[in-house]
Amino acid sequence: MSIKNQFVDGIGQVAVLNGLARIELTALEDLSSEPTTQKQVVDSRLVMPIDAFLRLHQACQKVVEQLETKGVIKKREPEPKKTALPKK
Repeated sequence: MSIKNQFVDGIGQVAVLNGLARIELTALEDLSSEPTTQKQVVDSRLVMPIDAFLRLHQACQKVVEQLETKGVIKKREPEPKKTALPKK
């Protein structure tokens, strides 16, 4: 059996419809254009039951934690909440 690898440039919409999680996988539309004008288009969709989607989320969280531990990425500090000035 041959396992297919698929490269994607990004993730589009993520939605749950009729009990299935649907993740749009995107690719750059035109590689010859300037980077500022390149557009992402939906290339394919990854569709799975909700329980598989939750396992994917859990697995991704573990990988992110490992990357943080190794110093490959840093967790963003939450931005301070802006408080409204009292009205006079």
